[in-house]
Amino acid sequence: MSELPLRSRPLIPGQVASWLAVLALVGAVTAASVAAFLHFRTGVSPEAARRAQQVALRAETEAKASTLLASSAKNDDGTYRIPLNEALRIAAERPEVLGKLAPAVAPAAPASSAPTAFVPADEATLKRGQAVYARTCIACHQPTGMGLPPVFPPLVESPLVTGDPSLSIKFVLHGLMGPVTVKGITYNSMMPPVMGVTDQDIADVLTYVRQSFGNKASAVTVAQVKAVRDAASGRTVPWNTAELGIK
Repeated sequence: MSELPLRSRPLIPGQVASWLAVLALVGAVTAASVAAFLHFRTGVSPEAARRAQQVALRAETEAKASTLLASSAKNDDGTYRIPLNEALRIAAERPEVLGKLAPAVAPAAPASSAPTAFVPADEATLKRGQAVYARTCIACHQPTGMGLPPVFPPLVESPLVTGDPSLSIKFVLHGLMGPVTVKGITYNSMMPPVMGVTDQDIADVLTYVRQSFGNKASAVTVAQVKAVRDAASGRTVPWNTAELGIK
């Protein structure tokens, strides 16, 4: 008995409707999944974007600085930089060297400049500030205060240092990121917050910097530091040069 060829049975309208409903459901789920993926992939909050920028800039700064901090060389301005280990050794063994370097790099005052009222801080304050500088600032800004171009800006003749003291206090407390131009050179790196310093330490070191390396600016008080700390007590990210109006 010969077998009859099998014939495909046509789907009845109810089956067609069921299959179309299943396909529509699958399509909807797929579209929702894609939309959710794109949302979480691209929907980055401003805070998350700022933190990502902070991490990237810090990594770039550390990469650029690694060579500068590990080798000695002559800077473009004619000064010499010394390796981090050597700078720390000098500061630890011969702290008086910092005091001798300051007058050596002090810029000469213009002949036509008018005398300004300048009140130097007492010797005890400057000595305390020098000690804080030696353990927290010397690696990046060097014993001479000339910095390490093009990563770490100089402290010599810098309006950021000798101007409004609240800016420097903010930098120490929370750090700073973003481009800034000092003496014709643009620096776009990141200064991390200085950890383990008290309000007294900050006042002392900023006073030392503002009155060393040829700088002649007013002393910074503990009350000024406390006021800035209290005003920005909830801040968890570094200051940005744009938000502070720094160019």
